Amino acid sequence: MKVKNGTLERKKPVRIICWTIIIVVVSIILFFGRNSFLKVFLYKNEVSTLEEKVQLLKSENDKLRRENHELKTNPEVIEKIAREQLGYQKSGEKVYRFIPPTTEEKDTNKKE
Repeated sequence: MKVKNGTLERKKPVRIICWTIIIVVVSIILFFGRNSFLKVFLYKNEVSTLEEKVQLLKSENDKLRRENHELKTNPEVIEKIAREQLGYQKSGEKVYRFIPPTTEEKDTNKKE
């Protein structure tokens, strides 16, 4: 009996060391490995961010597609853009443009 107790007592520290090594290796793999929990969490956050960007770009793309269709089919829209952005006018029509005051004019108006 004494022999068995002696061998068990000698094996106990070896088992503790083996289990400690196994736990450390598994922890390193789970938390710092190629497919660790941390990396999976970061990848999921990145995927959700990219999905939101995709949705925004799709909605912007749809808006531009509708605007393009309107420009191709509706002459009133073309006329409106030509008048507002390019300064076109119909014959016999007068266009009034208002020039914003410069900073000097703003300062003199405040003093008076």
